[in-house]
Amino acid sequence: MSKIKPDWNKIYSGLSPKLLGICRRYIQDIYTAEDIVHDSFITAIQKNDQLNDEKALFAWLKKIVVNNALQHIRKHSKDTFISTEPSEIPDNSSEMEHPILEDKNIFIYDFTNEELLSSIDSLPPHHKSVFNLYFIENQSHAEISGLLGITVNTSKSHLLRAKKSIQNYLLNNYVNQNTPKNKIAQVLVIFGLGGLLWAQTFQSKFADFKIASSRKLQIPSDIKTGSVMISSSNRSLQNKTVIGLTFLVIIITSLFLVNRKTSLSFKDHTVSANGSGNTSKETDEISVQNKNSGLSDEVSAKPSVQNTSDDIESEQKEHAAEKQHINDEKIVGIHKSTKNVIHRDSLDEAPQKVIVVKKVIRRDTIFIEK
Repeated sequence: MSKIKPDWNKIYSGLSPKLLGICRRYIQDIYTAEDIVHDSFITAIQKNDQLNDEKALFAWLKKIVVNNALQHIRKHSKDTFISTEPSEIPDNSSEMEHPILEDKNIFIYDFTNEELLSSIDSLPPHHKSVFNLYFIENQSHAEISGLLGITVNTSKSHLLRAKKSIQNYLLNNYVNQNTPKNKIAQVLVIFGLGGLLWAQTFQSKFADFKIASSRKLQIPSDIKTGSVMISSSNRSLQNKTVIGLTFLVIIITSLFLVNRKTSLSFKDHTVSANGSGNTSKETDEISVQNKNSGLSDEVSAKPSVQNTSDDIESEQKEHAAEKQHINDEKIVGIHKSTKNVIHRDSLDEAPQKVIVVKKVIRRDTIFIEK
């Protein structure tokens, strides 16, 4: 979202004529209307941080101008919005002079901007405000009620009286035999759609109504013109960006969780494999020791041929004692090794007792001399 430094003098010169034309419909005195437009620009400069889209600049300024104009009217005619005086009721005698035109609708005739503006100026301030808001600004009676601080029924009453006053004013001042007629308006009246002509006529005539302002924009020295205004914010693009970032975060989080779960599963599998491998290795070592022990017993059990029978018997006793000692050491070693294996796997399996039984067979060899 880019930011720009607005050129308020350029904006004033470009938009003030149209804004002055709008304000003129509410305020008859042109100099007062110029002051209201000028003050509205000062208000906009002070509150430009409230503007989120430069495309809505004119609508924003228009709203400020209309509100300031209504405040001016309320300030200078406090009671007229809620009271209805007999002098404000249209004169019915003027309507009787043109009975045919009253039935057909006054707007079968074409009027200029100046003629229509004069008819609006003829209204009392509170009737004028309701008429402008309803037919030209396209506000509802509920919205007008909120803006002017009146009831909905009061707004309807003011509008009805304003319509009668404008119709009588136009009939008495501008309608004659030479007044041009609008063919489209005549067709709408024939089909019973004459009520649409009020809003259509005034909106079309004042859509591009402009008055050149004779006053230049004078910004007070205590107001910072260098304040930043947000320009062209694209709400749809912002929404798409937020949605895209949200989906990206969800995807990244999901991938992280899946990778973590896979890593933990692989780690458990590796630990399990290492544990079983160590047990198998220890068992092989025990088997090798037992095998070597058997070979050593078998070798050591063979006596020498040259020894005498007494020597053989003595040596056999020594060998038996030595073998018994060796066997005891081996049994203790096997028990220790088995305890180590059981201790390593104690996390996975319940401890089990290992009993090693070794049976020693003594062989006596008798040699006969010839």
